[in-house]
Amino acid sequence: MWGHYGPRPEPDHRLDELFGAMHACAQIEVRCAPAEVWNLISDVTRIGEFSPECVDAWWVPDRPARAVGGRFEGRNRRIDADGSYEWVRPCDVVVWEPEREFSWTVGDRYDGTPSSRWSFSIRTGSSAVTLRQDFWHEADGLSGLRHMAEASPVDASRIVSDRTAVLENGMKVTLHRMKALLELDTGVAQSPQPRPNA
Repeated sequence: MWGHYGPRPEPDHRLDELFGAMHACAQIEVRCAPAEVWNLISDVTRIGEFSPECVDAWWVPDRPARAVGGRFEGRNRRIDADGSYEWVRPCDVVVWEPEREFSWTVGDRYDGTPSSRWSFSIRTGSSAVTLRQDFWHEADGLSGLRHMAEASPVDASRIVSDRTAVLENGMKVTLHRMKALLELDTGVAQSPQPRPNA
């Protein structure tokens, strides 16, 4: 759980440029109404149905839900050769534009200072809706990834590159699962779903 790790340490600013440039994204075309896409992506409680990593999310009481300034918490889980890892982080809504964009920052494990930013965006075309997901790392954000890189600076570029690839593959899985649900009743044939990296 976040907030139980003591004071926030000072980042190793030699890695700020590397992390400030970290970006992952994926997009897909969906044949349905923009309102249907928006209703799905803006319901944080459903993300566990689609994401291979974020398994649960819930709105925090006493904060505005479904609006800028709102907060939800997300539970992530990763399983790899070394074991299973699970963590909860605070997420603060920074953009809430129905049928256009839903963006939030993810806080660090210490005091919730933003370490990264995520977004879903919708662009309406003549025959389909383009659904896009983006991730950006804050230049001085103290994510678990940042701590791994600081522990082994010589491997920092590879660590960031490997994680970016995992994130993009996870986004593709998420978007394909969303597309499959949104087009379920349209009779549109579904393309094979990508498989997440190990």
